[in-house]
Amino acid sequence: MTSSTPTALPTAELTPDNCAFLMIDHQVGLMQFLSSIDPLQLKNNILGHARTARAFDIPVIMGTSWPQGPNGPTMPELKALFPEVEVIDRPVVNFWNDPTSKAAVEATGRKKLVISGLATEVCAAFPAISALRDGYEVYVVIDASADFNKLITDVTMQRLSAAGAIVTTWVAVLAELAANTEQNGRHIGVLLSDHMGQYYAAMNNFLGSAMNAEDVRAGLGMTGRPPIPTAGV
Repeated sequence: MTSSTPTALPTAELTPDNCAFLMIDHQVGLMQFLSSIDPLQLKNNILGHARTARAFDIPVIMGTSWPQGPNGPTMPELKALFPEVEVIDRPVVNFWNDPTSKAAVEATGRKKLVISGLATEVCAAFPAISALRDGYEVYVVIDASADFNKLITDVTMQRLSAAGAIVTTWVAVLAELAANTEQNGRHIGVLLSDHMGQYYAAMNNFLGSAMNAEDVRAGLGMTGRPPIPTAGV
């Protein structure tokens, strides 16, 4: 008898045409007590990740669990960003075991799934492992997810990696999808400036002092002078 060892080596890079984003249980109640990531940073990670999907026109599926209870409704910023996406409220714990949720994934026709969820240990990990079992390639965006504490996240990352999931971050996903800075540098510059404080500071400094600042500002679609004005969500 032979056995196969799970591998996290993808068959191909992520592209806007081969993946779908599963954003599971990004609910306002969960945001308040899952403290493994600073709440403001977590919010920026989730919104940066979501805006990556919007920038590249990638299918997004959103779900909730127990929104009428302490988990609360979906983050209003996400609903504003994806007004056309119906949030699927499921009665079961594992997103993948909900027929409506799974049918929404299958309807995309995509075999690469980029999953994030609150909490990582359940709402991201359970469907990720189930999808791997069904032959999908799975990326879990660990910093657009969170847990009660860092130990739980560390254990969950090991579990996901052992199962064959690709554990990644929202910026890595953005960069992989962008691929070419001449074509997609605007998405990288704007999203990192909006959602990564360090990059915001660096961009402000650059736009305020560099000789070619006007050309870069025009290329990114920014208007005015630092601090960087943005169009928001």
